[in-house]
Amino acid sequence: MISRVAEHCFWLARYLERSENTARVLEVNHTLLLDFHVPVEQQWRPALIISGIHDYAEEPTAEHVQVFMTWDRENPFSIASSLAWARENARIIREVISAEMWERMNHYHLWMQAPESRELYDGNRSEFYAEVRRINQLLHGVADATMSHGEAWEFFKLGTYLERASQTARIMDVKYHTLLPKVEDVGSPVDNAHWVAILMSCSGYEPFHKKARATPMDPATAVAEFLIFDEQFPRSIKRCLWECESAIAAAAGNPVGRDRTKPERLIGELIAYLDARAIPDVIREGLHETLTHVVDSVHRIGEAVHATFFAADVRPPGSGVRPGPATATQSQSQS
Repeated sequence: MISRVAEHCFWLARYLERSENTARVLEVNHTLLLDFHVPVEQQWRPALIISGIHDYAEEPTAEHVQVFMTWDRENPFSIASSLAWARENARIIREVISAEMWERMNHYHLWMQAPESRELYDGNRSEFYAEVRRINQLLHGVADATMSHGEAWEFFKLGTYLERASQTARIMDVKYHTLLPKVEDVGSPVDNAHWVAILMSCSGYEPFHKKARATPMDPATAVAEFLIFDEQFPRSIKRCLWECESAIAAAAGNPVGRDRTKPERLIGELIAYLDARAIPDVIREGLHETLTHVVDSVHRIGEAVHATFFAADVRPPGSGVRPGPATATQSQSQS
């Protein structure tokens, strides 16, 4: 498979996933946290930090941040930019993706530019964000049902789950460690609201409450365990890494005696890092430290994927635009 095509598939998936995650975070902030007395600075700035935006010039009010993260085409992490980059990557490899997938991708790209989408945004903000989420979910369903499950599909899967693992870690880290700096806030109604927001930002609220638990835990520990270690939830970090491991092994091929590629080794090392820990270990060592290790590792995996599989001299549209560190204390690596 031509490396250029593989990289377009990889970044098409990452930008689709990124647009959905942004929509979910904005929707949760808009609908849930408005019911609680949370300072504006704590409510909306984290939506920027999740994408690595630390130098936002405007006051981080609800309207300023939502417009910036939804419509601003100068912002490479906005929903409009992410969907535009996804569509551009899809356009270049139209012969690889299915006709149905291209039709839907193009339809929603045009919808974002039409008056109807802005009218929905102005009239029913929650429904607008829900529609963006449905766009991504529908496109993944169409891809699964209509694309040949060969190398192109495996790179599409790899991009999806690598981005998802990073976003889950970022949402957990930013939402909790920057929103609740005070020890006395732990266990308060606002604290519980933040953990509910974390679950909803990862589409995990319903699966979390349906999960049977052998031992009772406080909400923070239970949510952290679920989003990091759950083996069945499709947005948990461990599940995403398993999917990455499967996809990259299939993309690399499996001849007898083949040595694992560097991305495979790095994914295996990160899975082993999590396997060696249970949630009490994570809490004792520091949840922030564990999540930072995940985000940094995902960055290294992404760089290794590029160096191993993709042409170094040609990059797909938007592929150089990657989120910065999730928190100010984190290292300056990107993912």
